[in-house]
Amino acid sequence: MKLRITSVALIAALALPVAALAQYYKPAGTQITGTIQQELRSKTAQDGDRFTMVTSGGSTIYGHLSQVDRANIGRKAHLKLNFDSVRFPDGSTARIHATVVAVQQHKQVNYTRAAGTALGGMIAGNILGKAIGVGVGGAVGLAGGALLAANTASDIDIPAGAQATIQLTRPLRSGHPQAR
Repeated sequence: MKLRITSVALIAALALPVAALAQYYKPAGTQITGTIQQELRSKTAQDGDRFTMVTSGGSTIYGHLSQVDRANIGRKAHLKLNFDSVRFPDGSTARIHATVVAVQQHKQVNYTRAAGTALGGMIAGNILGKAIGVGVGGAVGLAGGALLAANTASDIDIPAGAQATIQLTRPLRSGHPQAR
């Protein structure tokens, strides 16, 4: 009789963690907020650079950068954040599929590049205006150059400690029911 009770208690004790493993689930579309741990700058980043994001529940999400483009004349800066896996506070891990919804960032304007673009537009407009006999070519060129500069002359800077929100594109299953 004692052996049977001990066996039942042992089976129940072993089954409880297995049941707990199957209980945690977040559906696709769920948003998760956390803090980016490293500074990410389009000016210095490279494709493949790794980063981490820590959630309020203590989980760590691991990711990498791709499609890194520095700001340049005619091209806006771009950083694509890819999310690979998550480690929950209990140590278990899972694959994560998510996209960025929002992230705090600073735009780093290169004023020398912006001024050069605007000045170049003014000179080109002035030359073109004189060639076709229009006296406002320089002003039109300056306006065009300034518009181009405003749209292309800034780099992206995501500071360490920036808040980010991601949205799951696939369900997330965890080995821990309390993981966040």
